[in-house]
Amino acid sequence: MSRQFTLADASSVYAFAETGTALGLKVQDALGVIDKALDDYGLDHVALSFNGGKDCTVLIHLLAASFLRRLPSPSPTSSSSSSSPPRIQCVYVRCDAPFPQVETFVDVCEERYHLQLEAVEGDMKHALKQYLDHKEPKIEAVLVGTRRGDPHGALLGAFNKTDGDWPEFMRVHPILDWTYGEIWEFLRSPSMRLGEGPQEWCELYDEGYTSLGSTHNTFPNPLLANGSSWRPAWELTDPSQERAGSAPQEALEDASVSVTRTVLKTVFVFVLVTVSVNVKQEASVMPPRS
Repeated sequence: MSRQFTLADASSVYAFAETGTALGLKVQDALGVIDKALDDYGLDHVALSFNGGKDCTVLIHLLAASFLRRLPSPSPTSSSSSSSPPRIQCVYVRCDAPFPQVETFVDVCEERYHLQLEAVEGDMKHALKQYLDHKEPKIEAVLVGTRRGDPHGALLGAFNKTDGDWPEFMRVHPILDWTYGEIWEFLRSPSMRLGEGPQEWCELYDEGYTSLGSTHNTFPNPLLANGSSWRPAWELTDPSQERAGSAPQEALEDASVSVTRTVLKTVFVFVLVTVSVNVKQEASVMPPRS
């Protein structure tokens, strides 16, 4: 069974955008932002920042639809190799200690969505600089799956130029105003197909995870606990608790400090006890003063 993203899948996305539903209008707006980015910068100068998460999975499906729809139709006499579409430029910023399931899903998407994917390690700023510095043709715009409720998302627009000491490019946010529920409504819609099967997502979302990060600080959402198992991510009823399974960096640092203090206290007590015992032993064998 073929699972490659096809022109029929792209047509389904654009047909969904014309349904007039609330989600259909969100899809229409997102496609408009993507189409503008591709029109303004060109196919060769736009890249996708993809990390295997649910938001990026929506975004890659929308981008593939826009990308494929604007390619010229292959000639009936062209060979399969010459009619192969160009790959979508994509950067995967690998976090510290990623989940194996995420790594596998990223590899699957690379093949199914025809990505020219490069994995880069490090924090977002330096990883993107490393990626952009060597790209030819130059990447001028990067699509990001940020939503309004994400950290630093409240004041963003559809297009924002980087500033400060960030590498220079246009940040593009097609799904900025999507809600948590709309993300899952789109991913689980019967209208959204991927080749000869349904659209897919990282399997961790089936196991209670609602937001993905490092294995060091990401856990199933406690609100989805179901005895000894977990309900899937789309059953979360309070979207404000999307990151309830993520340990904040401050909490991790506090825990680290607490453990360090406990260890130091234990060592200190051990040293005191050892010194005390040695002193008593020396006193017991010391000859009396004359």
